[in-house]
Amino acid sequence: MGRNRAIRQYDPRATGESLDLFTASDTRTPVILELLRSPWIVRGSELGGGVSGLAGKRRERAVEVVWDASRGAPRSFTADARRYSIDAVVQSWAVERAWWDPRKRLSRRCYRVLARGGLYDLAYDRIADRWMLTGVVD
Repeated sequence: MGRNRAIRQYDPRATGESLDLFTASDTRTPVILELLRSPWIVRGSELGGGVSGLAGKRRERAVEVVWDASRGAPRSFTADARRYSIDAVVQSWAVERAWWDPRKRLSRRCYRVLARGGLYDLAYDRIADRWMLTGVVD
């Protein structure tokens, strides 16, 4: 069943109760409350805010980046004592979140790059003035 095992096995119905989401019932709680009790939503809400709270391939870590001013893009980066020469910038975008809250503010310029046959997400944190490897794309 793979990674969705809990979702496929979850039965939101009480024993003997029909699964009719649109009919109000005196014995049935609102659908949203039943969904919030489901195990995959609880686990998802425990991940925390922002990319840094995610597990697995989305962990952030500081990296050194060599900037190519003529292209206006990163040329290479060093992570785990290995230097990755960037073959191509596949995509770039900006992330601005919670600009109104100095404690939660996020301001980044992100680059999805092709290096050594893999896709990597690099981000320049404008507030902390540092580069990060924010993801490895499958």
